[in-house]
Amino acid sequence: MAAKSLIVKALKKPNLALKKGKRYLAHNIEDFIRILTQQDKLSEIVNQKEIRVAGMKRTGNHAIINWVKSQHTGEVGFLNNVLANENPYRYKYKNLQDNFPQHKWAIENYRQQAKGNFIKRDCLIYSYEDFPLDQIASDKFEHNHDLYLGKSAIRYDLLILRDPFNLLASRLKSSSKVPDFLSVNSQNKTMVDLWLDYAKEYLGETNYLKHNKICINYNQWFADIEYRRQIAEKLHMEFSDAGIDKVSSQGGGSSFEGKSFDGKASSMDVLNRWHKVSDNPKYKQFFNREILKYSEQIFGYIPGTESLVN
Repeated sequence: MAAKSLIVKALKKPNLALKKGKRYLAHNIEDFIRILTQQDKLSEIVNQKEIRVAGMKRTGNHAIINWVKSQHTGEVGFLNNVLANENPYRYKYKNLQDNFPQHKWAIENYRQQAKGNFIKRDCLIYSYEDFPLDQIASDKFEHNHDLYLGKSAIRYDLLILRDPFNLLASRLKSSSKVPDFLSVNSQNKTMVDLWLDYAKEYLGETNYLKHNKICINYNQWFADIEYRRQIAEKLHMEFSDAGIDKVSSQGGGSSFEGKSFDGKASSMDVLNRWHKVSDNPKYKQFFNREILKYSEQIFGYIPGTESLVN
């Protein structure tokens, strides 16, 4: 099904397909040459700590990432919303080159790192949004990890999960401006399917993320300073709770308030968004018994949500 979709896209835009085909070939040749000529570089530690983040859009990814960055000192790098199964640095510079060619310094910075001229960092963070976990943690990526990002002294996988009621309320709200918020990066999965997959990984029913996995309950992270302290300890960060009140500009800020709560983010009513859309038939269609069951296992009973399930 996915292969058929790619063929249809290629037939509709043959010039774009040809351009991508040439890029793909050039990238494979570049990677092969690096493997042959950069063995010394590939064996060096580049990142003292590496944090790979997986979460769905409107899960609170940027709030948590900004908080993690704020707990760190030294050289911290962040690659936002990269493409699964690709070299993150290469994806960033190609995306900028195609869509924001005026950002010449950033393009060249990412290009050099895609070629293996890495900046040594105390912490490298990179995030995936709305991708299936088997794509994020694919064998291809693991095989090419050091080629793409450089060797890391220690790697962590952060899985961020928000309760489905507030998550889907925020995504429905955002979809009025950006319709893509009602879809995910998969030909075969809906938002609900992907949330359930993430919930199963959270509970240990699956185990795609194998690098010191830390599952973060966004609701608890938002509300409980002791829970945040525990996460900082697991990530070997010196806890300060800096960044907890920042509203990220990524994605336009909050779905409901934008950036109006920047500097006082902990005052936002993020755990009750679902009340604002509970009567919307489009919203109610997202829910079934299975999603209610997994939500209760992770987040506990949220009063009133049972009324959303037929």
